[in-house]
Amino acid sequence: MHFCPLWRSALWDDTSTRLIPWTLSFEELAVKLLYRVALLNFLLLVLEFALCAYPAKAADSGSAWQAEWERTVAGAKKEGEVRLWGDAEITHPDIVAAFAKEYPSIKVVTVTGKVGDLMPRIIAERRAGKYLADLYSGGLGGRAFFDFYRAGILDPIRPALTLSEVVDESKWLDGKHHYADPENGYIFMYEGTPANTGLHYNAKLVNPKEFNSYRDLLSSKWKGKILVFERLGAGSPSLVRYYYNSQLGPQFLRRLSEMDLTISQDRRQATDWLGSGKFPLCIDCADTDRAKKQGVPVEEFDRSFLKEAAAEISTSGNSGLALINKAANPNAARVFINWFLSRRGQMIWQEVMNAKVLEPSNSMRVDIPKDNVPPEARREDGKRYRVTGILDPDPVAKLVNELLGRAK
Repeated sequence: MHFCPLWRSALWDDTSTRLIPWTLSFEELAVKLLYRVALLNFLLLVLEFALCAYPAKAADSGSAWQAEWERTVAGAKKEGEVRLWGDAEITHPDIVAAFAKEYPSIKVVTVTGKVGDLMPRIIAERRAGKYLADLYSGGLGGRAFFDFYRAGILDPIRPALTLSEVVDESKWLDGKHHYADPENGYIFMYEGTPANTGLHYNAKLVNPKEFNSYRDLLSSKWKGKILVFERLGAGSPSLVRYYYNSQLGPQFLRRLSEMDLTISQDRRQATDWLGSGKFPLCIDCADTDRAKKQGVPVEEFDRSFLKEAAAEISTSGNSGLALINKAANPNAARVFINWFLSRRGQMIWQEVMNAKVLEPSNSMRVDIPKDNVPPEARREDGKRYRVTGILDPDPVAKLVNELLGRAK
């Protein structure tokens, strides 16, 4: 057993290996004992004070965030409403109803739409002095969030995190919060679904076993038979990923452009063309999971077929949450942010996306059940995933426009 020097001097005589030197007189022995008892009592008091002070400090910290939360909720009740803009991620009726049940005094106003429609609308209305959106959530793929961030219309979302179960980073993947923006504080990545390949095929016309690389798209047999779905205002998330993939890069896009690609900006049309067999291959076709459940012969290549498809959680196929600056209802926005990112909020979101919206989705929270997450959206236990944020789409758009002969 090892004692610190202070404790050792209280228990042992420095000149002897015995607890009490036997050569001392009775009076000297009594004095020495009294000294040791007094010193021990003093050290015990110091220890007791230290032990009591720590929980007191923790309690003060707990009461601080609780007081802040109570002030925020009180402010939200005065504001009376929160304005949510985005896709089903935050505007689905079941999510809105769950929030309203817990906070009935905060009216939820939703504006639902695809990112390509909402992003230009928000920016245009702000230029006219109308600040109608408090929060925005939607897919991180493409350029919408990048444009929001670059335009300077976002407030940092990190300071808005208040509830202890939201702030506690041990509850999230890799023991930390993930942000999509370069400053790590504006765009919260709450979805952590492993990145899919973004390459879809007609199951009656394509044998997936013929593929082991994206470069197999360059085979002459597929010339004129590849469709690319471009999201309005967002472009093609997969082309951005190909550009920044060290195993593919700009040269791959140049080769791909020689395959007589067909571009569609109509979401439904692209999926219909793939399902009907007009095009056997499609990059970034949407809603194929829903179409497959309806009996349409469409599939997405599994990551195991394409060697460049790493274990990655990227902006493609995942969603983020952002706080719009100059929000009309800042307190109500903070209440929704914390509720939505709480354990209960993420359980509801995950259930709605998988069971109602039919988009395979997996929360970044690791303390919620994953039974309702489809196999293709699950993270493998013990596997390390690379989480990547927003990639600058401008160099990609410039190259693609150049290759396809389109005006800038």
